[in-house]
Amino acid sequence: MSHTLISPPLAFEVLEHDRVIAKVQLDYRNQTVQVWQDESISPVFLPFPAKQKVQVSDVLDYFESRCFPRTRHHREKVLQALGLREYVPTDIVKKTHGVLYDDYVWIRFAGEELRCVDVHPRFASEQEPPPELCNEQ
Repeated sequence: MSHTLISPPLAFEVLEHDRVIAKVQLDYRNQTVQVWQDESISPVFLPFPAKQKVQVSDVLDYFESRCFPRTRHHREKVLQALGLREYVPTDIVKKTHGVLYDDYVWIRFAGEELRCVDVHPRFASEQEPPPELCNEQ
């Protein structure tokens, strides 16, 4: 009897700051992807600009585009810091939320209640400190 390991369906949103710009439902078993993208957003921020039919491979390519490069110096140390053993873009993005320093686009997976300030160090550093931190004690 053969057992095939198929990942469970994956649902996520792509955000620019705290604005949802895309919603994706990925079904590995049936090899289907359902996508909604906010067409009022500049295509440069969208995960699948000008794509009429998104394939599972497109989602995996998008995840990889939101990761550090496979050829990065000290890649193994970065993976270890993330608690990972192998360079698997889906696993990396689940840990990093696809945050890149160059933009404010990030990924929130189903069940997460996160905001940009929670996952993006650059955005968090640009925010005003909370008033209670400024009060003298």
